[in-house]
Amino acid sequence: MRVADLLTEHSLQLRLETPTGPDRLSQEIVRCAPTEHLDPTPFLDANVLLLTSGIGMNFSEESIWDGYVERLTRVPVAALAFAVGAAHDSLPKGLITACTAHDLPLLEVPTTVPLLKIDQHVEGMLQAERIALLDRGWLLADECARLASQGAEISTLLAAMYAALELPIAVYDAFDSLIAQYPETVTWRTGAARASQPDTVTVPLPMGLSNSCQLAVRLYGSSAEVEALLAPVTSILALQLNRSVVVDASSHQDMLRFVNRCVAWSESTRSDVANAFHELGLSRRAETTLLVADMSGEHAAAAWKLRVALHDTFHDVRVAELDEQLIALAQFPREAFDEVSKRLLGIEPVLPLVLRGPARTIDELRIALVHALNLIRHVSAPVLAPVLGLSAVVAAAAGRGAREAAERFLAPLLDHDEHRATELLPTLRIWLRNDAQPSRTCEELYIHRNSLSYRLRRIEELLGISLDTLDGRATCLMALRLVEIEPY
Repeated sequence: MRVADLLTEHSLQLRLETPTGPDRLSQEIVRCAPTEHLDPTPFLDANVLLLTSGIGMNFSEESIWDGYVERLTRVPVAALAFAVGAAHDSLPKGLITACTAHDLPLLEVPTTVPLLKIDQHVEGMLQAERIALLDRGWLLADECARLASQGAEISTLLAAMYAALELPIAVYDAFDSLIAQYPETVTWRTGAARASQPDTVTVPLPMGLSNSCQLAVRLYGSSAEVEALLAPVTSILALQLNRSVVVDASSHQDMLRFVNRCVAWSESTRSDVANAFHELGLSRRAETTLLVADMSGEHAAAAWKLRVALHDTFHDVRVAELDEQLIALAQFPREAFDEVSKRLLGIEPVLPLVLRGPARTIDELRIALVHALNLIRHVSAPVLAPVLGLSAVVAAAAGRGAREAAERFLAPLLDHDEHRATELLPTLRIWLRNDAQPSRTCEELYIHRNSLSYRLRRIEELLGISLDTLDGRATCLMALRLVEIEPY
């Protein structure tokens, strides 16, 4: 309700006695404040409608009236309704002059209209507006609930909220990192700079977490109406974020069971892995995309954004955090995999992340998961894991006794280097890393080519293989990676 609305209500018979402009008359009224105090400002809230009969104000000095009005404008009050008849036959000239000077709307209340009637009218109108605003809020919440039940992503919910508010809207995580926004063209501050972002109201989302998200709205006016309108829908948005971010205890245990069975090559059979996959509620016939990300330290700030992006990109997602690593299985992408990978790999440029997909069978997914869990320790930025590579084969073989065999295979070199102070094992590593090129190897080791040839012959004698063959070189490289001497 605004000051101008009082002038259009004929039953109140109010008359504006000051040359107040439209902007001032559009000021909202929060409630009425009947008072006869000469200085009521300690008891007033901003934008109240002050009601008074001027009892006790039997003075004519303009300076006193000016001081009275000046104090009211410091609150500030929305308008002053002055009743004539009880203490004053007409509006005091000093009051009219002071209200005009301070641009405070002065309304004359006739003797036929008691101040109580104005109070009741204003409270009735405000109550009706609150009910209407609450209805709008519940309609918005109902629309968002309908969209959420259809599997809509967070950006779709924000678009629906934007349509109701006509104000830019965004979601932040507990680290002040921007998760989602609408529209995309608006710039939002993140991190420490977010605190200095002007004209923004922030509403915590009731997610039941110690580090909950927050809804931010860019304001161009009062925040009271926006906060009231958003109150019902925040629960819907929080539930949708929880669906995108938090897995319940049973789902977390299912993911833990699946991961443990995948990495336990010697203990878990293919049937064990397939059963664990089935317990996740995912389709065996659909292709499965795998994502593993490092969430330790400063990377934890990307968790919300990453999980929301997964649910925005796929129709069916299972997510869990295990040992500061986020592991996600996703099916039924909303767009082509090239677009999916571009979006997921571009979330954070320095986030250690491995994306692999799509796997068509349980066996392929198992190898991909073990490979990704090993590869994540050796990357410092988002990478797309190859469908097949030596490192994937190493990951698949590592749990089948191959690591122990590799240690026995390389033992002669380790023993020789330890007891004779040679560098045969480092020479083998650097030679293979340089694609068996003698010149590059000698340059890195600072040795003569004849010295390299001697070392390679000695390595062949100790290992009992030929380094001239592809099979011999591949065996050495596999062994080095199995014992994690040679990194990925």
